[in-house]
Amino acid sequence: MRILSSLFFVVLLAACNGYEAPTPVLNPDVAGGGIADRAIAMEAAPAAAPVEQGQAEQKYLAERQYWVFELKETDIEKRWQSHLALCMGNCEVLNASVSKSTQSPVYANLQLRVPRNEAGKLFAAMESPDVIERRVEREDKTLQVVDVEARLKNLAELRDRLRVLQTQYKGSLKDLLETEKELARVQGELDAMTAQRKVLANETEKILLNADYRPKPSLGETGAFQPLVEAWRNVGRTFAQSLGSALLFLVGALPWVVIVIPVLWGAWKGIKALWAKFRTWRKPA
Repeated sequence: MRILSSLFFVVLLAACNGYEAPTPVLNPDVAGGGIADRAIAMEAAPAAAPVEQGQAEQKYLAERQYWVFELKETDIEKRWQSHLALCMGNCEVLNASVSKSTQSPVYANLQLRVPRNEAGKLFAAMESPDVIERRVEREDKTLQVVDVEARLKNLAELRDRLRVLQTQYKGSLKDLLETEKELARVQGELDAMTAQRKVLANETEKILLNADYRPKPSLGETGAFQPLVEAWRNVGRTFAQSLGSALLFLVGALPWVVIVIPVLWGAWKGIKALWAKFRTWRKPA
């Protein structure tokens, strides 16, 4: 009896190990609907791609540096031009401006976007004791870059599959038009994502440098005599403003003077004549 039980158990195990569940076969005309619907389904469930270890550990940082130079007012434009001449090759000039005025000192600004492999050489050439402030900001863009790259890959695969469907499909014209419409939509999203990836690459693969050039403050501007210096500078302007106000008052009052003076003179003459008549009437006969 034990032998028969053992044989029955062995046969049962063999039957279980050899059993394979039947794979259901789907009819694309019944379950899939139109071609565009199947394309949307493929977009919703893209093929999973393995993530490389080096790509997962890579960091994408956007770096911005802010420099402030304090120079003699006569040297600001010369230094600004020399730094502008250092931007060569892949260096990109975003802004270069100089502000000059008779009533204010000279100021200059320079904004550059420099590749990381060239930034060290450029910064070393611009380094100077005249740099009074230097600030560095870094922002992690890794999540944005990874997300955009994944979307780009999925959209590119979906576009390729739609192109294959478009060339091989022999169904109705309506389904073919839906496929072309879906392909145009996917291509538009792919172009937008490509442009966004270029912007991120420009931010993470290059360093943004913002340099300000301003004059050194004079002794009067930094000491106890600063109010006197500012008052002396404003003397001429204050006198001109006061003279202008007086001229405006005279011009505004002139029409009233022309009208009021004759009226007052006539009133005075009339009162004087009435007073003379009154005195004559009061005298005894």
